[in-house]
Amino acid sequence: MIHWLRVKGLTASILVIATTLTACAGSRDQGAADGPTARQVTAASQCGFTEPGLLYMDSRQRLEEVTGARGMNLTAMEDHDFTNEHLLLVAAGRKPTGGYGVALDSSRLEGGVLKLTMTLRTPSPDQMVTQALTSPCAVVAVIAEGWETVHVTGPGLPDLSLER
Repeated sequence: MIHWLRVKGLTASILVIATTLTACAGSRDQGAADGPTARQVTAASQCGFTEPGLLYMDSRQRLEEVTGARGMNLTAMEDHDFTNEHLLLVAAGRKPTGGYGVALDSSRLEGGVLKLTMTLRTPSPDQMVTQALTSPCAVVAVIAEGWETVHVTGPGLPDLSLER
């Protein structure tokens, strides 16, 4: 009798856990992709932006236009497959010294809006840095489908949005 109650209690616990997990899975945004929505591809300290901004690249031609106009070296993206992922350049704007950088923290898809959280890395007061103007940026590969607007937020950056 005691063993039956333990088994019955264990079965009830498993049922509660399974129901909870199913409910959580069912509440996922219907527009969300099955895999990650974004990943950082590269970052640079000289991107040629005086102000924070976003550049969207959905083709090799657009990538070449951006690299040519900005004088940027994005050779890491030469072999990028634009079929499933497009590229988004997130620029922090002009900074007074070296030691600044931009990094992807997280991404999620909510109702047709791709939301990226980025962080602006800043040099510590005692850090030795170059005494030259810099314009850091990050290039993020984002899912090609399921969104119309991208919204970028994060510590040290203004809210940035772009519609495609």
